[in-house]
Amino acid sequence: MVDVEKKTVFLIPARKNSKGLLFKNRLLFKKTASTIPKHLASLVYVTSDDDDILLKAASYGFKTIKRPEILAQDETDIKSVIQHFRTHFDKKPPENLFMLYLTYPERTWHQIEQFMLEFEERRARSMLCKKQLKTSPYLMLYSIDGDRGRQIINHDLYRRQDYHDCFELSHFIFGCKFTEVESLNKNLYNSQTIFYSIAECVDVDTEEDLEEYENKNNR
Repeated sequence: MVDVEKKTVFLIPARKNSKGLLFKNRLLFKKTASTIPKHLASLVYVTSDDDDILLKAASYGFKTIKRPEILAQDETDIKSVIQHFRTHFDKKPPENLFMLYLTYPERTWHQIEQFMLEFEERRARSMLCKKQLKTSPYLMLYSIDGDRGRQIINHDLYRRQDYHDCFELSHFIFGCKFTEVESLNKNLYNSQTIFYSIAECVDVDTEEDLEEYENKNNR
């Protein structure tokens, strides 16, 4: 198993504003925070521009980073947030970084442990999650003028068996070597990234997503 206490830090990004669901990170913070074992609290960092979230984080024993407003905008990419986070280590940063978005309230500590174990066993430099597609991109088109279309993948294949296997990217859990950050794109992967399979889960971004999660977990 990963030697968590010597090699690893956990990052929870939690900005204040959200277009889809107002204050969603405030609503969802407790679920992720309570998932993390108490003896690992000192390894958890919360980066936020929201004083309410930072106070909640401190109550769990997490370390807090006040994120500058310029890195808490709708157009801010998560790679920039991680780069800013790294500057808070005066000395050499820990070897491994694992990031937990708050928008996956169904995620368990067991799932996080399994992800970290796979990361270690595969000697991954970076690892993200993937899930099965409901619709193949071979059947999708860009919309042009409302009633015409252009293929997303240019092909003239007819049989579904001839389609290449595809999957959907998920930030359910992200892991990387700290030294690998600069080589990743803004969605945190490159050609060497390993994608770890997960089951379908709710990613809470809207009122409808929150209702789906609550209905699913109150049965």
